[in-house]
Amino acid sequence: FQEYVDLYTDWLLNKSIAKQFDAFKKGFDLVMKDKHLADLFTAEEVEMLVCGSKEWDFNSLEENTRYDGFSKSHSVIINFWEVFYEFNEDEKKQLLAFVTGSDRVPVGGLSNLKLVIVKNGPDSDRLPTAHTCFNALLLCEYSSKEKLKERLLTAIRNGKGFGML
Repeated sequence: FQEYVDLYTDWLLNKSIAKQFDAFKKGFDLVMKDKHLADLFTAEEVEMLVCGSKEWDFNSLEENTRYDGFSKSHSVIINFWEVFYEFNEDEKKQLLAFVTGSDRVPVGGLSNLKLVIVKNGPDSDRLPTAHTCFNALLLCEYSSKEKLKERLLTAIRNGKGFGML
């Protein structure tokens, strides 16, 4: 069984993308021709450029969030931010991964994330959903803060999308 897991993992992470990675490397080498990456950036700077930051400024996320179908003063939005700030750090990161597909902060911080919270109909038992390509969180007009919190936690703890499952 372990051999199967090892072979599958190698295929998924290496062999299945070898052609695409080779094209990326060729383009990267073309741009970086005659330049040594180590002379331009530290390893930490390259990681930040490729993967994003590890710094979490949640206040800037709220300040830069846009709303579609809700106003900033709508009870659902007020409840959302209260619930969000009640979450522990891991739950906040799970929520951002649920909405964006990434557990990393974009270069420039959370103010560059451009989160959008979209109204997804009247009160319902439906779970929140997300469109990760657009950093959009779709929320129903939940009737209470408790219901919103319960639905949100269920969604972020059980929602699986892209990647190795």
